[in-house]
Amino acid sequence: MREKAVSKEMNENRNVSMEKNTGTEMKRMGSRKRTENIKGTKSIKTARNIKRTEQIGRTDTSVKGSAGNDSADSRKNSSPDHEKNRADSARRGKTVFLLAAAVAVSLLWGCSGTERLPEKVVEQSELVNTESSVSSTEDQVDNAHSDIGKFQQEALSQEELDQRYYYSLLDEESRQIYRELVQGIKEGQEVIVTHGQEPDAVNEICTWVFMDYPEFFWCSGTVETTSYSGALKYCEVRPEYTCASEERAARQQQIDESVAQCLAGLPAEGSTYEKIRYLYDWLVDQTDYAEDSTDNQNIYSVFANRRSVCAGYSRAFQYLTGKAGIYSIYVTGTVNQGQSHAWNIVACDGEYYQVDVTFGDPVFVQSEGMEAGTGASQNRTYYDYLCVPDTELYRTHTPDAGLTLPACTSTQLEYYRRNGRYFEQASQSEMLALMQQDIDRGDSWSDFKYASEAAYQEASAVLPQVMDEAATYLCTRYDLAQTSYQYSQDPESLRITVYWNY
Repeated sequence: MREKAVSKEMNENRNVSMEKNTGTEMKRMGSRKRTENIKGTKSIKTARNIKRTEQIGRTDTSVKGSAGNDSADSRKNSSPDHEKNRADSARRGKTVFLLAAAVAVSLLWGCSGTERLPEKVVEQSELVNTESSVSSTEDQVDNAHSDIGKFQQEALSQEELDQRYYYSLLDEESRQIYRELVQGIKEGQEVIVTHGQEPDAVNEICTWVFMDYPEFFWCSGTVETTSYSGALKYCEVRPEYTCASEERAARQQQIDESVAQCLAGLPAEGSTYEKIRYLYDWLVDQTDYAEDSTDNQNIYSVFANRRSVCAGYSRAFQYLTGKAGIYSIYVTGTVNQGQSHAWNIVACDGEYYQVDVTFGDPVFVQSEGMEAGTGASQNRTYYDYLCVPDTELYRTHTPDAGLTLPACTSTQLEYYRRNGRYFEQASQSEMLALMQQDIDRGDSWSDFKYASEAAYQEASAVLPQVMDEAATYLCTRYDLAQTSYQYSQDPESLRITVYWNY
C-alpha cells in the first residue's frame, strides 16, 4: 500500500468540493445555480451555464446584429446579370418571387452568425428558368432551414447507452438531444446543433450527459446554449473545452496507462463485491484528498495527478467500474452542514448499494475532523460507506432534490456486517472478546460499528474499562512489560476503533 501523507495538524476548512453541473439545480464546488430569464433579440434566446453553476443572461450575444450585414450581401449576390435582358414579364415576376424567398432566407440565416449563405440558397436564387413552382415563401424558408440546422449526427451504440443511468430516465425527445450532445462532445465540436427548443431544457440535458460520462475530462461542464425560433426551432450548444485535441490525446494516454495498471490487479475470478472493494481500495491508496488540486472535477486529477476532491474520486470510481463491467451511477448532494459532495451508487448481485470512496480516504477524514480520540486520523482505509443501504448513508448524506435514484435497501454487503463488527446492542463482554481475538491475530486495530445512537453511546461509556482489560491481555499474550493503545470515535458513522501497539 502506498504511504499516504496524513498530517497531524487538523485542517478546519470543511469546504467539500464537487462537480459543476449536477441535476436541475446544477451545483459546483458548493456554489448554487442562479437562473435568470434570458432576453435576446427577437427570435434568439441564449442561456449560459457558467462555472460554479451560475446561469446568467446575455443581452449582447455573438449572433446579435449579424443579420443586417449578411442580408445586404445576400441581396447583392442574388441579382443575376441576365435579368436585365428579360422581356417576358411573367418570367420576370417569377424571378422576383424567387429572389424574395432567397432574401427572406438570408435574413434568417444571418441570425446564425454565418457570413456566407448555403450554396443551395444561392443556387435557388438563380433558377429563373425552373419548371417547378414554389408554393409560398414560408415553404422556401422551411427548406432552407433544414440545411441551416445541420443537426449533429449521432452514432452511439445501444450497448453504450444502456450503461448511462440518467439517459434511461429521459423521454424520447430528450434522449435524441442527449445523443446529439454526446456525439458532438466526443468529436470536439465547437458548436453542436440539437433538436432542442428551450435553452434551459437543453442545459439540463447537458447536466445528465456530464453525470453519465466521466470520460469527458476535456469539458469544464460549462456550456452556452442559444435557441433559434423561426420556421425551424433548434438550439446551438457551445461546450467549454479545457484542452485542445493534441493535449486531450496526450492526457487520454496517461489515463489509459493508469487505468490499465489498476485493472491489472483486479481479481479476475473474484465476485462483483470483491472487484468493487478492490477498486475502492485502489482509489483510496493511490489518491490524496486535496482541495487545491488541479483538474479536480474530472478523472485526470486522479489518474494523472493522484490528487483530487470528491468529484474526482467519484468520477474515477464510475469510470473504473464501467471498465470492469460493473454498473454504477454518479450522485451529487450535500453532507454535514450542507457542503456540496459527490458519491456513487453501484449495482451488485441484483441490488443497488451506496458507495462513497472519498469518505474512505484518511486524508479526507482528517481534513474534516470526523474522528475524536487519541487515535484519530490514522493512516488506514475506512469502510463506513462501502456498499451500504440508504438508511446508513443518509444519516450524513443528502442527495440533490432533482435526482431520481434507485432505492438501496440491502445490508448484505456492509463491510462491518460481513466482518462480524456490526452490533445492534452494546455488550462489554463481547467487545472484550473481540479485542482479544484481534490481539491474538496481531491485528493493528479493532473496529466496532453500532446500529443506533443509543447503542453507540452505551459502548462509548464502557470503552475505557474494556480497553484497559484488553491492554493487560496484550502484555500477557506477548510477554511485554508495558504497552500503549489509542482509540478513535466517529459519532456520525457510529464507529469506535481501538489501535494496538505491539
